[in-house]
Amino acid sequence: MKYSTYVPHILLVVFIVLSLLVLKSLAYPLFVGALLAYLFFPVKKFMGKFFKGGTFPSLLICFLVFIIIFIPGVFLVKLLVKESYVLFLLVKQKLAVGLFRDCTNAFCQSVLGFGKQEFIASQIKAGIKAATDWVIKEGSAFLFGLPKAIVSIFIMFFSMFYFLKDGEMFIHWVSCLFGQHEKKYTYLLQRLGAMVHGIVHGYVLIALLQGTLGALGFFIAGVPSPLLWGVVMAFLALVPSLGTGLVWGPAAVILFLNGIFQDSQSLMFKGIGLFIYGLVVVGGIDNLLRPRIIGEKAGVHPGVVFFGILGGIAFFGFWGFIIGPLVLSLTQALIDVYVHKKLG
Repeated sequence: MKYSTYVPHILLVVFIVLSLLVLKSLAYPLFVGALLAYLFFPVKKFMGKFFKGGTFPSLLICFLVFIIIFIPGVFLVKLLVKESYVLFLLVKQKLAVGLFRDCTNAFCQSVLGFGKQEFIASQIKAGIKAATDWVIKEGSAFLFGLPKAIVSIFIMFFSMFYFLKDGEMFIHWVSCLFGQHEKKYTYLLQRLGAMVHGIVHGYVLIALLQGTLGALGFFIAGVPSPLLWGVVMAFLALVPSLGTGLVWGPAAVILFLNGIFQDSQSLMFKGIGLFIYGLVVVGGIDNLLRPRIIGEKAGVHPGVVFFGILGGIAFFGFWGFIIGPLVLSLTQALIDVYVHKKLG
């Protein structure tokens, strides 16, 4: 009788561990499906006023997300690959014939002379070779990973559909597990919702907007591969300590120097204009919109986002830029509840 008391608990632990092992390979698409379901749940709730049951609204939302996000995403990836290759060839050509054309003044000649030194030239060649190897390796990995990516997308939309359809039932089931700790569970659920709002809307969407505006500025200024640089700026905008200035700043300086060396007022004005545009428009969005979108309720500290993104990408891969900050933020909330005993 003594041992029979522990048998159900042991079986429960064993089957929970086995279930986690079964779902381990599906963790990322399940997480993304749950995240998308949470973000689009207000839309489903609104559609529920016009349609009975949750099946059709959930199915329609999944279809619209696929049409609006993933089909344009395929064309975006195709353009990025093309622009990456064009930019690689352009950089290789520039390094071969010289970064600045019609270079005649003393300053320009000294810059070229510095680049022609044996040590500097060898480092540049090594960098080009490393970049070439990386492009070939990542391109091959992308092609071989297409079947797996298709399966992951299917799982993601499958889970998104059921999270939309039965999400409220699942949340109620989890709340029953907490029993007498329901007050703490409600607090954690509210904090998690605020964190998702702060991270996804306050960081991810703002980063996408900054990348889009940055790409537009590069296109107007005539900078090669504007779409590629826009994507780079979007990723850098996710890291608060770096920002998009690492891209548009050097680009504006190079344009301005090209204008000086070629005695072209047009290029000089483009360089100055790109710098002002990057500082006021691209950089200004971060200071103007982000505090209003996040608000005080989200309580997502920039340091948590910074370390969460870096650590999350290192540990979880691509989706770590969202998973990492969420894990750190939720850990902070759990410490508040169970260590500092914020709620009785």
